Amino acid sequence: MLQLGLGATGITVATVAEAREFAAAGIADIFVAYELADPAQIAELLRLGDRTRVSVAVDSVAGGRLLSDGARERGVELPVVLEIDLGIGRTGAPPEAAIETARDVASLPGLVLVGVFGFRGPYSYARRDGKSLDSWGREEGEALVSCAQRLREAGYRIARVSAGSTPTALPASTVTGITEVRPGQYVFGCANVFAQGAMRPDQAAFFVRATVISRSETGAVVDAGSKALSSDEAWRPGDGFGYLAEDPSSHLMGLWEEHGVIELGPDSLRLRVGDRVSIVPNHVCSTLNLHQRLMALRAGRVEALWTVRARH
Repeated sequence: MLQLGLGATGITVATVAEAREFAAAGIADIFVAYELADPAQIAELLRLGDRTRVSVAVDSVAGGRLLSDGARERGVELPVVLEIDLGIGRTGAPPEAAIETARDVASLPGLVLVGVFGFRGPYSYARRDGKSLDSWGREEGEALVSCAQRLREAGYRIARVSAGSTPTALPASTVTGITEVRPGQYVFGCANVFAQGAMRPDQAAFFVRATVISRSETGAVVDAGSKALSSDEAWRPGDGFGYLAEDPSSHLMGLWEEHGVIELGPDSLRLRVGDRVSIVPNHVCSTLNLHQRLMALRAGRVEALWTVRARH
């Protein structure tokens, strides 16, 4: 709701459980940017359409048939957005197959093809061939706009052209023809986003508080391990699993379920058993999902407690 108040016009989610929570909160436009293949999940998503606008990703005629079956059973039309594989090899129709896939999906009863979207993210330095993040993001936007134009020329009414993870959202949005971007990590930031150059470290707004439980000559052990921080690796090799907000030169280099081993920088050697520290994790999405509540602070004072809902 805070984001809507600042100009966001809808929300992107990855699960029906997330869609359910946001629909209950009154969000008027929800896009499930994830292919659904479970009839029960499809049925629940369609029920949510009774109280909010919902749309969902599709990248194949096989997936489209499942969505079509659910829509026909409920007697509704479901807006679908064709995912285009922008080179990371995950989901999405190959660009060269976009028209064929669109034709097959659009022919299915109960489905209305409304747009295209893609996810390129920062993957990876090697694939970027030394390109700046700005040029990498603009290429993402240009690829989607080009695909949308080919589909329009083939007779499809493509209104939505959706781009952008946090690292590529701003440069992709500068491309004429992009109608929306879908950043997520920008809300809090994390070590990997900073390493990618998408945000500044001083914009970090998410920290895991931990207590030093043991000390060595050059290191400290804290009571936060993979259960609190996730085990997602660093974007830059050698950066460990996060760093101390108070001292970015102190990296979390070892991780067990309940233990985190910090290699201390010179300015942190004064840490003692019992001291509290704030850790900036590598990946805010998976870390946030591990916690039930967030404590929101401003100038060191607690302003709110937020319940984390629809956890996976």
